[in-house]
Amino acid sequence: MSQDDTKRKRASSLRTQMFNKHLYDKFTNNNNTIPESNNQEYELADVDEVDNDQQSPEAIVNEMFTDEFGNEEPEEEEEDEDKPPTFITRVVDLLLNRTRTLHTKDGRHIPICLDHTTPEFLNLCNKNYKDRLIDERTERPYMNNSITSSRYTIYSFLPKQLYAQFSKLANSYFLLVSILQMIPGWSTTGTYTTIIPLLAFMAISMLREAWDDFSRHMLDKEENRTECNLIVKDITCKDSSYFQNSSEQVNNPNIPDNTSSSESFNSINTHFTNFEMLKNRHGVDIQKEQWKNLKVGDFILLKQDEWVPADILLLTTDGTNSECYVETMALDGETNLKSKVPHPELHKLTSSSWGLAHINAQVTVEDPNVDLYNFEGNLELLDRNNNAVKRYPIGSDNVIYRGSIIRNTKNLIGVVIFTGEETKIRLNALQNPRIKAPKLQKDINMIIAFMVVIVIFISLFSFLGHRIHNKRSISNNQAWYLYQQDAGVAPTIMSFVIMYNTMIPLSLYVTMEIIKVMQSKLMSWDIDMYYDETDTPCEARTATILEELGQVSYIFSDKTGTLTDNKMIFKKFSICGSSWEHVIDERTTDMSEPTLSNTHSNVSTDVEVVSYDDKKIFAKAPPTFKKPEILQPPVGHFGVEAIPTRTSIDYKGNSSMRYAGRPSLSSLYVGKRNKEIQHEEEENHIDGESTSSESIKTSFDLLRFIQKHPDSEFSKKAKFFIMSLALCHTCLPEHMDNKTDTTTSDDDIEYEAASPDELALVKAARDLGFVVFNKNANILTIKTYPNGFTEDSVLENYEVLNYINFNSKRKRMSVAIRCPDVSDRVLLISKGADNVILERLYNNQLAQEKLNELNITAGERKENEADLIIQQRKSLEFIAYDDDGAGGSLRGRKSLQRGRDSLSLQAIRKSLSRNAVNQVADPEMQLGSIDQFLNVVNKTNRDIGNVVAQSRKSLRKQQLEKYGPRLSSDYVPTIAKMDQNDPEMLYENIDLEHPLETDNDDSIYEYIGNDDLISNEEYILERSIQAIDEFSTEGLRTLLYSYKWIDNEEYEKWNEEYENAKTSLVDRKNMIDEVGGLIENDMTLLGVTAIEDKLQEGVPEAIEKIRRAGIKMWMLTGDKRETAINIGYSCKLIYDYSTVVILTTSDENIISKMNAISQEADSGNMAHCVIVIDGGTLAMFEQNPTHMAVFIELCSKIDSVICCRASPSQKALMVNNIRNADNSAVTLAIGDGANDIAMIQSADIGVGIAGKEGLQASRSSDYSIGQFRFLLKLLLVHGRYNYIRTGKFILCTFYKELTFYLTQLIFQRYTLFSGSSLYEPWSLSMFNTLFTSLPVLCIGMFEKDLKPVTLLTIPELYSYGRLSKGFGAAIFFEWIIQGTLISLLVTFLNIIMWGSTALSDNSMYPLGVVNFTAIVAMINMKSQFIEMRNRNWIAFVSVTLSCGGWLVWIVALPVINKSDGIYDVPYGFIHHFGRDVTFWCTCFILALLPISLDITYQTFKRTFWPNDIDIFAELEKKDDVRRKLELGAYTEMKQGWTWNQDPNAIKRYKGKILHRHQRSDAGDVCPPTSSIPSNESVYESGIFTTPEVTTSQHSVISKNDKYPSDEYEILPSGKLIKRYSKNDIETAVNDVTASSGENIKNKISKKLRFKVKGETDEEIDHIVQERMKDLE
Repeated sequence: MSQDDTKRKRASSLRTQMFNKHLYDKFTNNNNTIPESNNQEYELADVDEVDNDQQSPEAIVNEMFTDEFGNEEPEEEEEDEDKPPTFITRVVDLLLNRTRTLHTKDGRHIPICLDHTTPEFLNLCNKNYKDRLIDERTERPYMNNSITSSRYTIYSFLPKQLYAQFSKLANSYFLLVSILQMIPGWSTTGTYTTIIPLLAFMAISMLREAWDDFSRHMLDKEENRTECNLIVKDITCKDSSYFQNSSEQVNNPNIPDNTSSSESFNSINTHFTNFEMLKNRHGVDIQKEQWKNLKVGDFILLKQDEWVPADILLLTTDGTNSECYVETMALDGETNLKSKVPHPELHKLTSSSWGLAHINAQVTVEDPNVDLYNFEGNLELLDRNNNAVKRYPIGSDNVIYRGSIIRNTKNLIGVVIFTGEETKIRLNALQNPRIKAPKLQKDINMIIAFMVVIVIFISLFSFLGHRIHNKRSISNNQAWYLYQQDAGVAPTIMSFVIMYNTMIPLSLYVTMEIIKVMQSKLMSWDIDMYYDETDTPCEARTATILEELGQVSYIFSDKTGTLTDNKMIFKKFSICGSSWEHVIDERTTDMSEPTLSNTHSNVSTDVEVVSYDDKKIFAKAPPTFKKPEILQPPVGHFGVEAIPTRTSIDYKGNSSMRYAGRPSLSSLYVGKRNKEIQHEEEENHIDGESTSSESIKTSFDLLRFIQKHPDSEFSKKAKFFIMSLALCHTCLPEHMDNKTDTTTSDDDIEYEAASPDELALVKAARDLGFVVFNKNANILTIKTYPNGFTEDSVLENYEVLNYINFNSKRKRMSVAIRCPDVSDRVLLISKGADNVILERLYNNQLAQEKLNELNITAGERKENEADLIIQQRKSLEFIAYDDDGAGGSLRGRKSLQRGRDSLSLQAIRKSLSRNAVNQVADPEMQLGSIDQFLNVVNKTNRDIGNVVAQSRKSLRKQQLEKYGPRLSSDYVPTIAKMDQNDPEMLYENIDLEHPLETDNDDSIYEYIGNDDLISNEEYILERSIQAIDEFSTEGLRTLLYSYKWIDNEEYEKWNEEYENAKTSLVDRKNMIDEVGGLIENDMTLLGVTAIEDKLQEGVPEAIEKIRRAGIKMWMLTGDKRETAINIGYSCKLIYDYSTVVILTTSDENIISKMNAISQEADSGNMAHCVIVIDGGTLAMFEQNPTHMAVFIELCSKIDSVICCRASPSQKALMVNNIRNADNSAVTLAIGDGANDIAMIQSADIGVGIAGKEGLQASRSSDYSIGQFRFLLKLLLVHGRYNYIRTGKFILCTFYKELTFYLTQLIFQRYTLFSGSSLYEPWSLSMFNTLFTSLPVLCIGMFEKDLKPVTLLTIPELYSYGRLSKGFGAAIFFEWIIQGTLISLLVTFLNIIMWGSTALSDNSMYPLGVVNFTAIVAMINMKSQFIEMRNRNWIAFVSVTLSCGGWLVWIVALPVINKSDGIYDVPYGFIHHFGRDVTFWCTCFILALLPISLDITYQTFKRTFWPNDIDIFAELEKKDDVRRKLELGAYTEMKQGWTWNQDPNAIKRYKGKILHRHQRSDAGDVCPPTSSIPSNESVYESGIFTTPEVTTSQHSVISKNDKYPSDEYEILPSGKLIKRYSKNDIETAVNDVTASSGENIKNKISKKLRFKVKGETDEEIDHIVQERMKDLE
C-alpha cells in the first residue's frame, strides 16, 4: 500500500479511534459520563450515537476496540508501529532530508485556551520545553511553522551533491584515473595533476548549485518572516471587578457571557473585536509575530485580504451569520470563495471578549494528511454544571488551511492546529524533490563510456606496439641507448592510459556550467519575456537543465492564474432571440493624456485598477460633435451624459470590486468602436469578405435603441432582463466612507460576492443602468437613470423574501422578490445551467424539441469539421511520403504516433526540396514555397470557419422560411415619422464615419425583429438555444434566466414549507433542495448570459503554436469539470470538432471504454481527441495499477487531457506517470500557486508564473516568467538555442580532443611506442585553456541556427530538439570519423612534407609545432565559421585571439621555458626552423587543406541532403520571406521592437571609430501596434498589410534619396527592405524559362567583377559615377 493510501485510510478511520484505552482511562478516572450532544447539524458516520442511560462508558470503549470476530485488537502491534524513531533513524533522516510518517493513537489533542497555566494545557506540555505542546508521536514539541522549498539542507547538501556529481560518468572515470595516478611509479605526468583539477571543477559545480539553492532559502526566509497578529494573555493581569463578581461565568465558562453583559451593560461593546477591553480588562493583547514562530495551540487574529499562515480551527468571526469567506486558489485552483463557519459552540464561547479570554476547551483532530477536501475531529467541552464531557464533530467547514486568503470578512480568530511542513498545502508538495538532471546527460555518459573504451583500446594497442618494437629493437640491441631496460607491464599501460586520458576532457562539465550561466543570462536579459505590469523578467533558478527547454514533449499547466487572468467578464447575452456583445473600454489610461491609446498599467499585485475617462471620447470627436448638448437626448430611459464623469473600477482579488462614479455610455462606445475596428481589419485580411453575414450588435446599440424607444415591446423585455441581473444574486454592496476620502460620492460602492460570476453580473447590470445601490436587511435598493446617466437617479426598493441558494446538485439559484407597487404577487427569478432551466419552463416540451434539433444540427456540423481535418491530414501524409514507395504509408502512421503536428513540415520540406532541385530562376524572387507553407498552416482554421459560417447560414435560411423576415414589409422607418425639427433627429443624421455614429432604426429593427417575432415563443426558444451553442463553443460560461409571477396565497403556502425545511433537524439540506424546487416550475424564459473567464493575453495563440510544435498540452486544475471544459474551449485546447471523452467513476466498464478510444486513436479516425477526468476517477485508478497503466497508454495517444478536481498530489502523480512511461520524453509543468509546487517539482522542467496567487510556485520552480505567453519564446527560441548550443559544444569539445590527442597515437609509430609526446609539455598543457577554449565557448553561448522570427512563426521547427535530431549517436560518430580523418591527414602529411624533407630541423619540436598550428586553425575555423551560422564580430575576435595567441606563444615560449633541452625550445624556433620558408608553407598548407575539405563536405551535404535548418536558413535571408516571418512573430517580439532601447557602447562609438556615415537607429522606431495584423492574417494568400510608417520612420527614409518610401519599407524590427512590384514578379516568372547555365554564368561573372555580356560601357560608367558620389 502506498504512502498516500495509508494516509487516507488513517484519516477516514479517525472517528473509530476516538475512544481508545488512553481516552477511556482519562474519563473514567474522573468519574465523568460521556453523553452525546444533540447537535443534529453534525453527524458521526462511524460512531453510533447512544444515550447515556442505555450504555456505560466501559461498554462503549470495549465495543469500539472489539473487531468483527469478537476479539480485542492487539495493542502491542499498534504501539510498535507508531513508536518514535530511534536516534540512528533520526540521523539518517536528517542526512537524507527525509520525513517519516508516524501516527497517533487517537488523534492530535490540542487545548483551546489562552491561559497556558491551566491544568488542561499543562497536561499536554513538557516542563523541559516550557509552554510548548508535545507531539506524542515523537515525544518532542510540534513542528515549527517555518517552511522550506529548497532542495538541500546544510546536512544533506554534501551527500546529495556527491551523488549527483559522481552520477556523471566522466567524474567517476577521472576519480579512478586520479587514484591510479597517485600510485608511486605509475604516472609519467605527475601525481596530483588529475585529482586537483577534478576537485576544483567539482567544487565549482557544487558551489553554483549551492548558490541556486541559497536563493530559494532567501525566498523561504522572506515568507517565514512575514508577520501576523498573535493573541496572547498576560496571566498576571486580573479581571475587572465586574467580571470578578460574576462568579457564575467564572465557574462555568461554557455559558456565553453575552447574556449577562447585555442585561447589565447594554452600552458596553463586549464583542471580541473590542481589543481595548480585551487588553485592559482581561490582559489579552495582540502582538506582531513572525509566521515561523507560530506554534500549535496559538490564537491568531486575521483580517480581510490577509494570508492564512497555518492550518487553523476557526473560533469566531464578525461576519454575517458567523460566516467568513476564504479564497483557496493557491490550494485547489478554484476561483469561487468558500464559506467557513466556526462551530456554534465555539462561536458562543469566543464571540465575546470575556469568553475569548477564559475559554477552556479541547479539540482532537486527525493526523496530518494530504486530503484537502475532508477533515475529521471532535470538539470536547466540559460542562461543569453536570460534570460531563460534551463532544461535537468538527468538519472541513470549520477549518481554514494555510495558503488561503481571507475575503469579505473584517476579523476572525482561529487556533493553530497544524504548522509548517505538516500543513495541508505543504504535505501536498514534494517533501524531498529529486535532483534534476538533463536527459542529455545520459547521452554524454554513453559517449564518455565509449571514449573510455577507446582510451583503453588504444592504450592496449600502444602497449602491444611497445612490446613488438621492444623485441625488435631492445632484444636485438638496436636501441642500445636504452640498456635493455623496461618499465614493466603495469606502469607502461598506465602511462599510455594517462597520456590518452585527455581525450576525455576533464573540464567538460565545468565549461558546460560556464556556458549555461551565459545562456541563463541571455534568457533573463530578453526584453520580450519581461512583464512590465508586475516588473517581472524571466528568471532562471537553475542552469542544469537549460537544454531540456528545447526538448519538451509534454506541458502540464494549471488553469487558474496560469491560463486565466482570475477575472470574470460579462461578455455576451441574448434577449428575445437576439444576441448582444457587452464590450466596454477597460484599459488603464493616463489621465493626463487625452488619448484612447493604451498606456502602461500601474496595476499593483494586490489591487487591479481599471479606469476610463469619458472626456476622452469628445476629445477625439470632430469639432461639430464636441458639444455635449447635441448628444443629449430629450427623453428616454437611458441617456448620454452631457458632462461625462470619470468612472473607475478597482478589483480586489476576484471576489471584491469597487465601482466609483456613475455608469457611462462613453466606455460602452469606446468598446464598440474598438470591436468595429478589429472586425474591419479581420475582413480586410480575408480577401475583403466578411466571415459572417450578420455581425453581433453591442450593448451600446442596445442602450441607444432603448433610450429612443423606451415603450417598445423589446425595450420593456430588455429592461426587465437587465433588472433581473441586478436582483438575482447574493452580492453585498457597501458604500465607501467619504469622511476620510473627500473625493468619494454616493456612487462609490464596493461589491463583495462569494462568486466572481455574480460580481461580473452585478457589474454588467450597473454598466447597463441598473445599479445595486444598497442592501439593508432584506431590502435591496436599485438605482436607475430613467432620464439619462447625467440626470437625477431614481431609487427603487425591492424586498428580498427568499434565497434558494445554488449548489452543485441544484445547479441553479432563485430569489423571491416583492416589487414596488406590486403587492398582490411575488416575482421569482431563477438563473442556472441551460439544461436545468429548460426543463423547468412552462413550455419545456417545446424547448426539448428545439434542443434536440439544435443538437442534430451541431452534430452534423462537428462531423463535417472532423471529416475536413482528417482529409487534410491524409493529404499532407500523401505529400510527405508519396516518394517513399510502398512503405511510405506505414512510416507515415508511425510518425503520427510520435509527432502528428510535423506532417506539414515534412510536406513542405519535400516540396521545397523538389523546388530546390528544379529551380532555375533567381531564388530571390521565388517565394511560392514559403507562401504555400504559411497558407497550409492556417488553411485548417479558414476551412473550419467556412464550415461554421455555412452551417449558420443554412440555419438562418431555415428560420427565414419558417418565421418570415425579421422586419415586416409594412414597417415604416422611424426617421420618416419624426419631425425634422426634433432634436432627436441629430442622432439619425450622424455620419457613420464619425466617432459618435449610431446605427439607424432600420438595422436595429431588422436585427431584433418585429413585435410579432419577439412574441413568438418558438422563435425565442430556438434562437436562445442557438445562442447557448454559439456562446459555449467560444468557451463562455452560459446561464439561463427565467422568471415567474406567484400569487400571494401560493407563495405563503410554499414559504411555510420552506421555513420548516430550513429549520428541520433531519436531512435539512435535501429537504431545502426538494422544497425549493417545488416553486421553480412553469417558468418563462427571460434571456441568456455568457461570462468569460478571462484568459491571459495571448494564451490561445500560444497554445495553438505549442500544438503545432508537436508538444502535447494537459490542463490539471482543481476547479469544476464544467469550468475546466469551458476554459478548454476558450484557450483552444478543445476545438468544436474535438471528440471529448469524459471518464467518471460511474462508468460501468471503464477499461473497455478506454480501449475503444485507444483503437480509434490508432486508426486515425478522430480529428482531435481530448480526455476529461476528475480527481475521484484518478483516485480509483491509483488503487488499480491496471487501470492506471491503460489510462496512461491512452493519454500518450490522444491530443490532450483535462484533469479537473485534482489535488496537488494527484497533479504530481500524473506528471510522474507520464515521465516514467516514456523516459525519453521531457515533461514541463507550469503553474503559479502553491498547489502547483508538487507538479512543478515532479516534472523534468518546472516553470513558475509570478502571478496573483503569490510567489510560491515561482520560488520552487526552475524558471519563472510573468505570463503564460512568454513560454513560447522560452521554448521555441531559447530552448532550441540552448539545445543546439549545448549539443554543438559537446561535439566540438570531443572533436578537438580526439583530433588533437589522436595525433599522439599516430606519432608513437615513430617513437617505438615509448610514450614520448609529440608536443612540448607547456604547449600541451595550454592547448585546451588558451588556444581552443574560446571557439567552443562562443558556439556554446552565442550560436543561433535560425532567426527568432523564423522559429516563432514556424513552430514546427521545434521538432528538431524534441526528436533529438541535433545530438545523438549518429551525429557523434560522424564528428568522430571527421576528427580521425583530420588527425591522420595532418600527421602523415606533416611527416611527409616536413619530417622527411626538412633541411633545417626535423626533430619533434618543429613537427609538433606544425601539427599544433594546423589543428588549432582547423578547430577555430570549423567552430566559428563552418558550424556557427550567426557569424558576428565575436567569432572573428575569438579566432583572432586563439590563432594569434598561438603565434605569440611560439615566439614567447623560448623566453618562458629556457631549460627544456629535449625539445630545443630556447633555440629551435628562433634560430632554426622559424627562419625556414618551407616551414611556414607547410603550416599554411596543413592548416588550409582540412578546412577546405570540411567546407567541401558541408557544401555537398547541404546541397544534396539539406535539412530543415538549411532550407529555412536560406529562405529567411529573402526580404519578402523575412517580412512575412516578422509579421507572424510580431506578437511575441513586439516588446523588443517597439520599446525604446538605449544603444550599446559598440553601436554608439562605431561610427566615430570607423568614420562611417550612419543613419539613425531604426530599431528604436517601430510601427504602432494597431497597424500590425494578427498572426493568422499573415498566412492569408496574397493579402499582407504593410505596417504604416510612423513620422519618425518616414523622416528617416525621406532624408536619403537613395531610399524613397515608395520603393523601400521598414519592417517591424527596423530593417529596411525593398518593395517588389507586380512587374518585378512577372519578370522573375518570365526568367524561369531562361537557361540555368546562363544564370549561373552571370552570377559568377558578377561575383568575380567580370564584364557581363549585355552590359554597356555607359552602364559601367554610370555605376562608377554613382559610387564616387557615395564616397564624396
